[in-house]
Amino acid sequence: MPSRADIRRGAEWALRLALVAMLALSLWRATHEGAPGPVTRTTRASDLTPALAAATRTDRIGALEVEMDAFPAPAQRAWLVALRRAGVEVRWRGAVPVMAVAAERVREPRAAVRMLLTSGAGAAYVLSDSAGALDSLMVPAAGATLEAADVVGPVRARQGAYLSSVVAPEATPRREVLVLGRASWESRFVSSALSEAGWRVRARIPTAPGVAVTDPAMLPLDTARYDVVVALDSTAADLGSAIVRFIATGGGLVAVGSATTMGALRSLVPARAGTRRPGRILLDTDSMSRSDLPLRPLEGLSLDALVLERRPGAVAVAVRRAGLGRVLAVGYDESWRWRMLGGVGGPADHRRWWSHAVGLVAPERDVQPSMVGSGDAAPVAVLVGALGPASLARSPALEVGQRTLPLALLILIVAALLAETASRRFRGAR
Repeated sequence: MPSRADIRRGAEWALRLALVAMLALSLWRATHEGAPGPVTRTTRASDLTPALAAATRTDRIGALEVEMDAFPAPAQRAWLVALRRAGVEVRWRGAVPVMAVAAERVREPRAAVRMLLTSGAGAAYVLSDSAGALDSLMVPAAGATLEAADVVGPVRARQGAYLSSVVAPEATPRREVLVLGRASWESRFVSSALSEAGWRVRARIPTAPGVAVTDPAMLPLDTARYDVVVALDSTAADLGSAIVRFIATGGGLVAVGSATTMGALRSLVPARAGTRRPGRILLDTDSMSRSDLPLRPLEGLSLDALVLERRPGAVAVAVRRAGLGRVLAVGYDESWRWRMLGGVGGPADHRRWWSHAVGLVAPERDVQPSMVGSGDAAPVAVLVGALGPASLARSPALEVGQRTLPLALLILIVAALLAETASRRFRGAR
């Protein structure tokens, strides 16, 4: 019967054989299994270029996972798309903010730049252009607008580390405005307000039956010469057919008061003016605002009409598309009172409102191409369009050239070595 010492020596030999076998297995893995397969490289968008270069130079990177702590630049995004088409799996993840910015030219002679911003939730934006900061504002989920007299280069909207940019179109010259109305304070001051705002105004003012003060070469009425017709009353009825053709080809019309009830225009206007309501009676020290003006409430709104201004129990301004053009119906009566009785700011407010009203229906002219790239106006949409939706699961990241043995094999080698050595030392053998 074997003694306890013989059993211990047998166990030691078994441990030696196991240790040799495991070392031989490790050596075989190192010499015969070849290089490990493709690995996943994880990087941040703020430090993306080195990972892109590494994935381009070697085929060891089979997948590239990007943590979006910022939006990649357009060149980096195009690089990612190229790697994806070359066979590298590209994934991205991160809670990126939903943001977008658009820039357009206000259709007025001054051609200010109007910036429209949106956000998935209320967020603080910082707006800038190539010349410096423009403004900062809190953008609610419903969006916000901001106007600037002009901008230099791309408009950038920044939210923390995330950036959205767009290029405003070049300003285009506006064509003339034709004012049609009887000899009155309204015709005079509407024409003056538009001229002061930079519009080139032509007018026809009837002064007596069969007699009119008319701008030379007023006709033909077409979009090659005019942007908008302003009809202040029903004296424009004899030009009704010409106005209809003008709107159908892309021109704009502002119809005020009785002009909204002309037979030729009934199918075009968004609503018709009703019975006149008197304005607020002013005291000696009072000044008038737009809400104090006499009003002919707009009635019978068409289904596609868009209400722009309301007064208690009444619609004051509405607009709709008609053919290729736009028609604005105005219920305010005798707006000249606002200019004359509006205090220090009355003339400027009256001028600004009338210029804006005409600009709302002025046609959009051909946009001049910009020499600057268009930027990423909606970076999240562009990102998803280029790389697909975000990845939900996080993949383990392995660096190129990393070689590992199975953890269980390493534990067994160490355990066998320690057990065999300890057994020999305890029985006094070397």
